[in-house]
Amino acid sequence: MSSREKILATVKSNQPSPRELPEIPMFDGAADDLAPVFITALEAIGGAAYIVSGFDRIATILREQFPSVRRILSACPPLAAFAEAASSGADPHTLESVDLAILPAHFAVAENGSCWITEEQMVERVLPFITQHLVLVISRQAVVANMHAAYERIAAIGGSYGFSTFIAGPSKTADIEQSLVLGAHGPMSLTVFLIDGQLSDAGYF
Repeated sequence: MSSREKILATVKSNQPSPRELPEIPMFDGAADDLAPVFITALEAIGGAAYIVSGFDRIATILREQFPSVRRILSACPPLAAFAEAASSGADPHTLESVDLAILPAHFAVAENGSCWITEEQMVERVLPFITQHLVLVISRQAVVANMHAAYERIAAIGGSYGFSTFIAGPSKTADIEQSLVLGAHGPMSLTVFLIDGQLSDAGYF
């Protein structure tokens, strides 16, 4: 028997006894209203969320939360009086000075506090990641229970898009000394507004 065969035989003879993997319960989202569940999950990972009646309330909250920001970009037309309109086709390098970006998202996931957003909603792919603070706007009814439901929702939406992503909480990174840094490779904060009612009639959700 060669050395290799001896080593493999020794490894094989010292394998632990097989055992069944524990069953992991699926988050079923049995609640009628998943918005509070989503908010709890988002806050647990460092984000913030508000249930609001409309865009006027969003503008009021943002003025209170970000009084000193200089450049605000928005892809939500109802906020035209509050922020500069984000337009596609511009040089992405001009976005480096954006302090606050306000973008619509398709839906949110109650299980992990994430939101799904496509390239069209981002205006420019870099915008949700280069801004100092990110705001996402969805309908309160557009909250699904878990990632299984999320991918079913994506399949139902259909259409073609070049890029999409799930965004959950602000950018966070930490080193071995347990020093947590926010905004190292993305926004320092994430705020999600859940508007009562359907937003699809607006044409950009």
